[in-house]
Amino acid sequence: DEPTSALDVSVQSQILNLLQDLRSELNLTYIVISHNLAVVEHMATRVAVMYLGRLVEVADTDQLFDNPQHPYTKALLQSVLTPDPNLDVPDAGLGVAYPNPVDPPSGCTFHPRCVDCMDHCSVVAPRTIPTKTGLVECHLYDENQGRGRQAS
Repeated sequence: DEPTSALDVSVQSQILNLLQDLRSELNLTYIVISHNLAVVEHMATRVAVMYLGRLVEVADTDQLFDNPQHPYTKALLQSVLTPDPNLDVPDAGLGVAYPNPVDPPSGCTFHPRCVDCMDHCSVVAPRTIPTKTGLVECHLYDENQGRGRQAS
């Protein structure tokens, strides 16, 4: 979203719509790297969520935004601000501690901030688990390590 990050919302929208039109007309594929979840939801057909340089979830856009699987993806989507002055700032439950990306935590790098953390999360790195709609890297979905949740 760098080409649009400093632009007025209406101009940003025009540029993103132009990119969408060009994608359709010319059968293009884009890789969009962004912190702006609205841009991601608008532009992407498939989303890969990263935490500390690791892919933690990959899914079709609608599935990811409607039914996130990884605890970080859930927290990320819960943290989106709504432009309503009557609403409080959402608490995604991540706390204020942020791990050092140069020296990431052992095991699952998200474990210090994860609301679903289990004892082995700090020791064993999770493997990538196929789901019905994509991939998730989390012990919660690993029958050998976690609770063996079925990705919904």
